[in-house]
Amino acid sequence: MERLLGVVDPGAEDVFLEIGPGGGALTVPLAERAGRVVAVEIDARLAERLRGTVGENVEIVHGDALEIDLGALVPEGSRLVGNLPYYVSSPLLRRILGLHGSLRDAHVMLQEEVGRRVASPPGSKSYGILSVLFGLWAEVDLPLRFPPEAFRPPPKVSSALLRARFLAEPRADVPDLEGFEAFLKQAFARRRRTLENNLQDSYPKLKDYLRLLNLEGSRRPETLGVVDFAALWQVLKAG
Repeated sequence: MERLLGVVDPGAEDVFLEIGPGGGALTVPLAERAGRVVAVEIDARLAERLRGTVGENVEIVHGDALEIDLGALVPEGSRLVGNLPYYVSSPLLRRILGLHGSLRDAHVMLQEEVGRRVASPPGSKSYGILSVLFGLWAEVDLPLRFPPEAFRPPPKVSSALLRARFLAEPRADVPDLEGFEAFLKQAFARRRRTLENNLQDSYPKLKDYLRLLNLEGSRRPETLGVVDFAALWQVLKAG
């Protein structure tokens, strides 16, 4: 836990939103160093038990982090920590990304494989939709990795701490984020196929726009950076 807290580096004025506090293993030491902690716990019994063990600067909220309004729980400029359940880590990551305008950063524990997909650079085997979406709004890395035996009971997979430091401005202008994500799903639909093969059925003038942007249609989608994807989406949307 000290290694994790050393990376998060909480300050006395920091407000934290915590997802999945469980028994409070992180909540309690975090609250000793931070100004305030708002912890969202889906298990009613755990939430009630935790209320009896934390200090006055901790608020326990019983609810599902996939459904409640997370942004309304903490002020702008707050920070986020969490231990994301493996089976819902991807939808929770999308919810966290949606808070980019109000959060300073996010530190979440998750399955290492998922963390690699988020933090991977263009050209790597793990690079995909989450890599592009987070790359649009954040500096992302995996500062800590943990083998299964680091936890009790040990999970079947390795874990990692994903750190996302949100940017004041996106790396590219993408006003329609929902449409952009749908476009990315098409682009990455079949990873072994080229960008042109994945997109040509949906965009009849694709070749013209690829030439306009000086992009080779024979490239695989995992070789394009965030700015390239955003530029292609903009011209395809306008066309």
